[in-house]
Amino acid sequence: MSIDIFNIEPSTISRDLSGKSFLIYGDKKSGKTSNAVKFPKPILVAFEKGYNMLSGVMAQPINKWKEALDVKKQLLKDAKAVEDGEKDETVFKTVIVDTADLAYDMCEAYILAKEGVDYLDETESKRGYKAVEREYDAYFQDIVKAGYTLVVISHSETKQIKENGEKYDKTQPTVDRRGLKVLARLVDVIGYSTFEPTESSENRMVLYLRGSKELEAGSRNKYMSAKIPFTYTALLEDMQQAIDKLEKEDGAKVSDKPIDVYKDQTDVADFKQTVAKIGKIAKALNEQGAMDKYQSVTNNRLGKGKLVRDCDATQIDLLMLILDDLQDLTKEEGMLIEE
Repeated sequence: MSIDIFNIEPSTISRDLSGKSFLIYGDKKSGKTSNAVKFPKPILVAFEKGYNMLSGVMAQPINKWKEALDVKKQLLKDAKAVEDGEKDETVFKTVIVDTADLAYDMCEAYILAKEGVDYLDETESKRGYKAVEREYDAYFQDIVKAGYTLVVISHSETKQIKENGEKYDKTQPTVDRRGLKVLARLVDVIGYSTFEPTESSENRMVLYLRGSKELEAGSRNKYMSAKIPFTYTALLEDMQQAIDKLEKEDGAKVSDKPIDVYKDQTDVADFKQTVAKIGKIAKALNEQGAMDKYQSVTNNRLGKGKLVRDCDATQIDLLMLILDDLQDLTKEEGMLIEE
């Protein structure tokens, strides 16, 4: 058992951008991509080809979901090399997905091809909808968990919302509502970019960071401003002042160093070794005339009548739970099982 809730350390907030995620959507030509590429060491995963007027951008055009998966695979491999001490840092620090809309469409096309249908409604029990959501979610989750800063871009639209008998207009991203649900629960900041007239009658770009019934926006940090000038520097400074306030006003633990809050702490178990350990315990329990207790454990985890020997490597998590249960059982029985 690798998880020990009684030795958890209090969480620390990092001022560093590593592992933080942003959804920036807004009006056309309102600075979404041009500001995103100013994040540290960015790669632009370009589902939309809107970077031809941006100089020096490291961009990978994406025309189908397989190519997006190829990019993710390389990013995760590079992050793993750093984790294993093979190199000091990753080639890229920020992953920009432009746009979330086209990414969702290509993800859906991938699932349709996988299911062999033309429409998601044609999948068994309409499971295709859930399959798209899971695939889309895994793509972004994996990138963030690997420690990259994630910036996802979308366009904006204003829709009439009907809620509790009331109608009102709401400005929100144009990405499919299922894709928006995935991103809204993942990202740390949702910002809406638009133009605002100044006293000199010139328009300036602004970024709304606080939402309302009529606007999709918000942050996990309550001290971020409601609206800022839309520049990379202004966004970074506002996030840092908000973190400073968390430290000062709320007593939050803060660090200047990157923090791997998503580090996987679970055991990576060997299938054959796990089965062998279960077998040793089963033999010992059988010798004690306690096979009924063994079967109670396996029935609980696998289902009545199902056997450990019929499991394969894809069921390693179930086998680890069985092993944990059996080890607890032998301790209760005062039995000593040699490793």
